[in-house]
Amino acid sequence: MNKNIELDEYKKSATEVIDILNYLPKEMTCKIPRKFWMFLQEQCLTEYKPNFDFSKGLDEIKLSNKTKSLLAMIYRNYMYSEEEKIEYDKILFQNEEKYQKELKEKYNPDNLFKEPKKQKNAKDMESKEVKLVQVKDTIFTKLKRLIKKLIRK
Repeated sequence: MNKNIELDEYKKSATEVIDILNYLPKEMTCKIPRKFWMFLQEQCLTEYKPNFDFSKGLDEIKLSNKTKSLLAMIYRNYMYSEEEKIEYDKILFQNEEKYQKELKEKYNPDNLFKEPKKQKNAKDMESKEVKLVQVKDTIFTKLKRLIKKLIRK
């Protein structure tokens, strides 16, 4: 069932991508190979009709991450010039380095078992104080002990 949901999300994304690409000028979309267009057409959902407001920019339209990924792949592979591809790849590389650095800081194996340093204040000190409390035996616990003693003998 989980695979069906994921497959439907990809099909929905393919439908959204086709809708967006159909809105673009013909000179941009003609760069996309016919085979890829046919692939997208085969994957799209016929009953789903995306309702995008193209008066807004693509930044303002709410798109799923899968749709954004497909669009990024199409732009990078088919619509960008060689200089733009190099610049785009640089940005992707920088983003990946930044992400890996954040992961390394967050999950550094050297600091994994160390407690984070906290500032000590009066509330922390109060919460660490432990008091001994004397527990008094109830009638039932005394009776229980007596029965256990009798059974052992």
